[in-house]
Amino acid sequence: MEKIKKYHRVDPNSYTLGSFPTYELLESKPELVKKVIYSPEYEGTEKLLAFTKKLGVPCFEEPQSIRRISDKGNVYVAALFQKPEREALKSDTHVLLVNPSDMGNLGTIIRTAAGMGGCDIAMISPCADLYDPRTVRASMGALFRIRTAVYPSLEEYRKCYSEYALYPFMLKGSVELGKLAEAKKKRTLVFGNEATGLPDEYAAYGQSVRIPMSSLVDSYNLAISVGIGLYAFNNMK
Repeated sequence: MEKIKKYHRVDPNSYTLGSFPTYELLESKPELVKKVIYSPEYEGTEKLLAFTKKLGVPCFEEPQSIRRISDKGNVYVAALFQKPEREALKSDTHVLLVNPSDMGNLGTIIRTAAGMGGCDIAMISPCADLYDPRTVRASMGALFRIRTAVYPSLEEYRKCYSEYALYPFMLKGSVELGKLAEAKKKRTLVFGNEATGLPDEYAAYGQSVRIPMSSLVDSYNLAISVGIGLYAFNNMK
């Protein structure tokens, strides 16, 4: 049985932290789970043991291991899982994140994409780690419900999905969201990172759009922007 150790990005495995993302993993991708661990304080032990036994997943009481991998004191269940291979994206709408850096934002975006009908997520590296336990926890396990992929460059992404029309979210050359007459069925909503947004050259890659807002703020949070963009495009005629 593999030793539980502090997570590093280069590791082939990662962890869920908390019962909700652990159950999401067990229900959607049990083949990835190497083992589940829990603390004696966990009140749902009987249910957890029955469920993992049904799936054939090893489950052990290891409070010291949970303390080793978690920075928070309220984690009583965790799972060690193998990171999956990069997936082919299949949904009609992709969210493409260019160099996102915040794990919490990324997890929230993943959960939002799942809630909006399972839109696929692509990222251009360098970027936040999809399988960092902080990302997994922020997604509340939704990471295991949608398809994700990381590409070394925009060009590599476009080679794989040349039939998708790009809609960069930026100011340059943009049409206000809500005033866009129509959108292609296969489309990619492109968002820049939290600090700098998208470079100006992205305006040449497709019809750029902007989210209207009042003068009381200068920008929206990245996760909020993705949610607004997905909702608007999903409800476009």
